Amino acid sequence: MITAALAAAVLYGAGAAAEQRQAAEAPQSSAGKPRLLLLLVRKPLWLLGIVAQIGGFAAHAVALRSGHLATVQMLVALELVVAVVIVRIWSGRPLSRGGWAAALTVVAAIAAFLAVTRGHGHGIAHPANQPDYLMAAAVGTIITGAGALAALVAGLRAAGNSRAVLLAVAAGLADACSAVVTLAFAHVASHGLAALATSWTPYALAVIGAGNVLLTQTAYQTGRPMITLPLIASVTPAASVAIGVGLLGETPKTGVVGAVAAGLAVLVASVALARLAREAPHPEPVKHEPARHEPVRHEPMDPEQASERLPMLTGACR
Repeated sequence: MITAALAAAVLYGAGAAAEQRQAAEAPQSSAGKPRLLLLLVRKPLWLLGIVAQIGGFAAHAVALRSGHLATVQMLVALELVVAVVIVRIWSGRPLSRGGWAAALTVVAAIAAFLAVTRGHGHGIAHPANQPDYLMAAAVGTIITGAGALAALVAGLRAAGNSRAVLLAVAAGLADACSAVVTLAFAHVASHGLAALATSWTPYALAVIGAGNVLLTQTAYQTGRPMITLPLIASVTPAASVAIGVGLLGETPKTGVVGAVAAGLAVLVASVALARLAREAPHPEPVKHEPARHEPVRHEPMDPEQASERLPMLTGACR
């Protein structure tokens, strides 16, 4: 479980860095629409990011088949460390001391969470063949999906930072929703194709998977990684742990002290993830040189020089 979850984190992080880089260049008019995906699918780097995400999904499914939602999602949250490091490398700016401290805090908090919860009732196999378990997963899917849709609608009506916040919350909830469906799908699949054919999980996975991609790209498209990345990084594991503990019965038998320690580890990891995400370089707006508004001293030039300079001037104005 740990190996598969870490592999998923690396692949997800690499894919997210590539997708963020390309989605921020898309026009705002395509936000939340299938047209956004049609624009992005023409970009090789974005396609490479999708390939990495697919590999991450496969590893994620294996991890969820072997472990509990809350534990796996805490490990997969390390994808942000990978994404921020890659983005920093692309920007040519190394990670600051505060960024490294946040990254190490994330790792330490996740290790503490695993130490507290592992071996205390967290290794029991999921009763995926029990209707009550699948019903709980369906309820978790509906709750996170409805929350993501509500945040999306509000985000598309907002502007500026409010838009980025709401769309990031929508993307984070969509990630958690996708994880819940993947968990149910992985366990139903272990019972064979006949079980899958009569289950709601493969159909929900197809719809929610596509919606998750669209929501995530719409959040990235705002071009405000210092807002979107921290929120997505915080909302996804927090919502996943809440669903795992509250609906799927994944509460570890660690006693009151252990439960408090696990909750504190989740809180510390979420705060550190948010701090780390702020290390992602914010794209600077394009600044036009003021010289174009100042009087220009014209020098004599022949017609050939004028014809060569005109395209250069019009290009600069763009």
